[in-house]
Amino acid sequence: MRVLLVEDEPLLADAIRDGLRLEAIAADIAGDGDTALELLSVNAYDIAVLDRDIPGPSGDEIAEHIVVAGTGMPILMLTAADRLDDKATGFELGADDYLTKPFALQELVLRLRVLDRRRAHHRPPVREIAGLRLDPFRREV
Repeated sequence: MRVLLVEDEPLLADAIRDGLRLEAIAADIAGDGDTALELLSVNAYDIAVLDRDIPGPSGDEIAEHIVVAGTGMPILMLTAADRLDDKATGFELGADDYLTKPFALQELVLRLRVLDRRRAHHRPPVREIAGLRLDPFRREV
């Protein structure tokens, strides 16, 4: 599994990445929204893990970008915003799961595995290759 981890606190991001690596989960780190958008444009990820309060485009804006792209990539919000209305907003923006800080790494790993398992049962992703958009679910090019 390969995830995009969008987290602006370097020590926390490194600790999460290292912990995920021990669980055979690869994570690319983006410390801000612009880097996240760049990584999303050049790499394929199984899941996006987003902090909501980051420099540049916010985690909310990154989530909207992922949803609009139509890839079906699951989104897990990992944030300190722990009020019910914060969670509701996250889910309304397209988050598939929401985990608040502080958190246990084991819980993050479990949630990522569940999202990955669910993703495997959904329709295949739309692919763009050399300017062609292939949608295997709709059988369209």
